Amino acid sequence: MATLSYPFSLFAMKDLDKTDLDILLQLSSIRALWGQITPALRSVSSELQDRVVVWQCIFDKYATEVDFELMRSAAAEVLGDFGDSKLREQITIVPAPSEMEHLKNLIYLRHEANNYRQ
Repeated sequence: MATLSYPFSLFAMKDLDKTDLDILLQLSSIRALWGQITPALRSVSSELQDRVVVWQCIFDKYATEVDFELMRSAAAEVLGDFGDSKLREQITIVPAPSEMEHLKNLIYLRHEANNYRQ
């Protein structure tokens, strides 16, 4: 992996392969979630698309505006790590136990198997 200064510049990362970029995004995303996860959050995934950080949060039906704001704050922290990139947030509600679709890097997934019986 190349030596990088912090915050990371996607322009300076042109020598990194996609795997290295995904690892940096995963680590940044995990750190951004520290202390931000609420019970209504079902999953968080992220992905780099060109110079855009895509941040997807899927909530259960009882999520509140406070829940959404915590994830927007976490997304801003990730964006701060990738200084010259743009951010596209995808915040959606998918009631459990409905199936979810995730982006390339699954960062957080709530345990739900014991909560629902078919």
